[in-house]
Amino acid sequence: MKPISTQVEVFIPRPPHAVFEYFADLRHEPEYNARVHDVRKTTDGPLTCGTRFEGLHDGIGTVSWTLVEFDAPRHLAIEGHVGAGVYRWVSDFEVAVVGEGTTVHGRLEWQPGGALSLLGPLLQPLLGFEARRSFRRLAAALARTR
Repeated sequence: MKPISTQVEVFIPRPPHAVFEYFADLRHEPEYNARVHDVRKTTDGPLTCGTRFEGLHDGIGTVSWTLVEFDAPRHLAIEGHVGAGVYRWVSDFEVAVVGEGTTVHGRLEWQPGGALSLLGPLLQPLLGFEARRSFRRLAAALARTR
């Protein structure tokens, strides 16, 4: 089965460096994704290419992430293992053309593993819904941290 994918675009009324720094530190994910818990950074040093994190995802299990492309504050790619599946998230952060803030363009590709792989086509709309909801919550969380 080929990976399922979705795209997200959201405007966040904060400068690109603030959005990038917040999003790249995956320890913030539980603040905007209610299905993710107990995220910890597992490598030493500052956030950069190669930084790793681990956590838990409701209904799926253990999650591990690696920042695999890191061009602050413009571009970030994250690869991860979610339960038995793998995924890749790519984000680009642009100064918004209209309004003061950042437009985030994101693309997620997920290859579900185990029993979930049988549900691939049915998971496509759910993946899009969850990604859009998480990014609306991300924008709200960043608005609160001004």
